[in-house]
Amino acid sequence: MNWGNRIVLAFICFAGFIGYMVTRAFQEDFDLVAEDYYAQEINYEQKLVKLANTKLTGRSVTIKQEIKHILVEFPDKSAEGTIKLYHLSRELFDKTYEIDLKDGVQLIAKAGLVPGNYRVNINWKAEGQDFLQESKIFIQ
Repeated sequence: MNWGNRIVLAFICFAGFIGYMVTRAFQEDFDLVAEDYYAQEINYEQKLVKLANTKLTGRSVTIKQEIKHILVEFPDKSAEGTIKLYHLSRELFDKTYEIDLKDGVQLIAKAGLVPGNYRVNINWKAEGQDFLQESKIFIQ
């Protein structure tokens, strides 16, 4: 085989590889973090205020992973709001829970969650102030 045939063969292999990669790229499903991300961007200033309230008052929420539950411990026993678990790879696995405290603690059953990386957004209100805490957790 001479050099001309090898170059043509190399170009054909390269074109086949690029065609394969383009086909695979179109088959991937990418979920957005949120469907209403434009509205969330408009309310970004409120989010910053809530994060600042959490940091300035030192009222952070503790998240612990146990065998069957995720333990979410609040500094305020009368907190109201939501806990959102965003699965980082699929929107299908996202979960939202209303805060329902028993002695300042909420248990979330791991049975309803798919193992993987999650972003945890806890948005709560206590004593007339709004708070927001964002953290990450790996569910096993």
